[in-house]
Order: sequence, then C-alpha cells, then structure tokens
Amino acid sequence: MTQTQITKNPIVISNIRDLADNGMTLGLYCLPCDRWGEVIPQEWLDSGKLNINYVEKNFKCENCGETASKQVRPNC
Repeated sequence: MTQTQITKNPIVISNIRDLADNGMTLGLYCLPCDRWGEVIPQEWLDSGKLNINYVEKNFKCENCGETASKQVRPNC
C-alpha cells in the first residue's frame, strides 16, 4: 500500500492584491471612536490606489486621526 503525501503551503497575504486574490477584506477599527471601517481590496485597486503592503501601512481614522487596528476577514 502506498501512502499519499500531502504538502501544505501557507497562504501569504501581505498586500492588497493578496487580499483580493484570496477573498479577504481588511477591517479597520478605531478604539477612541469605537468605529469600524472596511477596505474592500478589489474596490481599492479598481479605484487606482496602489497595491500597498497593508501590514506595514498605518491607516488613520477619518474622524479623529488615530491609528486604526487591522483585522483580516473573509469577504462574506
């Protein structure tokens, strides 16, 4: 009997294109405002914005200017 070997490769998601290609969105949360926002990656790219490394990017709250926390989410 032969044994089948399964190779698991991690999915690397570090930029906006990676999020779009893997069906993910980027949730942004401002603690001081208790407010959520969301980046829809394909809409971001379609609007002509750059394919940035979202991990290194500091997103700011539109209301108060504080740095938002990031949360990668499945696009439901």
